[in-house]
Amino acid sequence: MNTAHILKWLEALGSPLVALAVFVATCVFYWWQVRLARQKLRHDLYDRRFAIYVAFRDLLLALPEKGDDEIKLALRRASIARLEAPFVLGDDSEIRAYLDQICREVTDDVVAGIMFCDGLKNSGAMNSDPQAAADFAARASRELPRQFARFLSLTDFSG
Repeated sequence: MNTAHILKWLEALGSPLVALAVFVATCVFYWWQVRLARQKLRHDLYDRRFAIYVAFRDLLLALPEKGDDEIKLALRRASIARLEAPFVLGDDSEIRAYLDQICREVTDDVVAGIMFCDGLKNSGAMNSDPQAAADFAARASRELPRQFARFLSLTDFSG
């Protein structure tokens, strides 16, 4: 084979080889974009799940330490987070029931106690004992991380 013949072969194969190289590069770039988009979605989902966890953690921390207005504000934030939970946490009935229980107990026990204390303050009577709120907060604070553990696992970012 002479060099002219080899050059014709290279010339004929050059365009398909360049097209193949561009196709492979495009496929690799597309795969990289899809992988990056999945990781971004997982990160955003993690942030939203963590925000729900933080809202309930702040509520439980506010019960024994904060004043009435801070507790009411924390309960309002936790109630909003509870409404967002089905969209962010999926159809997990166990976690939704747990979050509902926390909001219900805080509303029934703590906020009702706050309203009662406000009534007593206005009438000049003594304040009630905040020990019940502290006991509930301690119990619920131990359970909250366990309930959220599967949703806040950092291994969720792999893949």
